[in-house]
Amino acid sequence: MDAPFRHRAEAGETLARSLLHLAGREDVTVLALPHGGVPVAFEVARVLEAPLDLAIVQPVLHAMGPPRREVTLGWLGYPEALQLHEATLNALNLSEEALGQALSHARRQLRQRVRALRPGGPAPSLEGRRVVVVDDGTAAGVALRRAAGVLRRAGARSLVAAVPVASEEALRLLASEFEEVVCCSRPESFVSVLGGYGSYTDVADAQVRELLTRARDIHGGNPGCSIPSP
Repeated sequence: MDAPFRHRAEAGETLARSLLHLAGREDVTVLALPHGGVPVAFEVARVLEAPLDLAIVQPVLHAMGPPRREVTLGWLGYPEALQLHEATLNALNLSEEALGQALSHARRQLRQRVRALRPGGPAPSLEGRRVVVVDDGTAAGVALRRAAGVLRRAGARSLVAAVPVASEEALRLLASEFEEVVCCSRPESFVSVLGGYGSYTDVADAQVRELLTRARDIHGGNPGCSIPSP
C-alpha cells in the first residue's frame, strides 16, 4: 500500500489544512519536536501565520549503583520549564546536592542541544498562549506527552497535538494530555512512523536551523519573546 505522504513537507501542508481553525490567531505558537517534526511544523506555521520554535525535553538523570543505572528524576524543557517526579525523589531521598548536580548536568545538555538547533535569539514566552506541538508522527505518543508536561509548566494556556500519522493507541493517550489532537492518517495496521512516508530521510541540525530562520523571516519575529535562550 502506498504511503499517505511523499515527504514531511507534504505531510505538513496536509496537517495545516486540518488546523485552519487556528489560522491568523495572535495567541497561537507552533512548536516542533526535533528533528523530524521541524519540516512538518514549518509548513503548519506558514499556513497558520504563526511563530515557529522548538519544543525540547531533556531528562534529568541520577546515576545509581553498583550496578550503575540511571534513574529519571524528571524533565527539563525548552522553552524553560522543569517537571520533577516527586514520588521518585521521595523514594530515593536524594540530598539537595545530588539533585542540584543532576539538574546542572541536564541544563548543560539542554543548552548544548538548543545552541546546536536554533539560530539564536530569545526563546518564546508561552504564557497564556495556545501551543500547537508538532511531530512527524508517533507510535506511542511518548515524546509528545513528555512535552505536554513541561510546556504546561512553561505557561501554555492550552495544547494541541498535531501529527500527520499515528497509531490509534497513541492518539488515545494523547487525548488525556492535550485539549485537542489532530491527525491526518490512522493506519489500521500501524507499524512505524516510517510507513507513513515515501521518503523518510534524516533531518540534520543545519536543516533545522535553516527552517527556523526561514520561519522567523516569514513571520517577522516571535511575539512575546522575553525568556533568554538557555
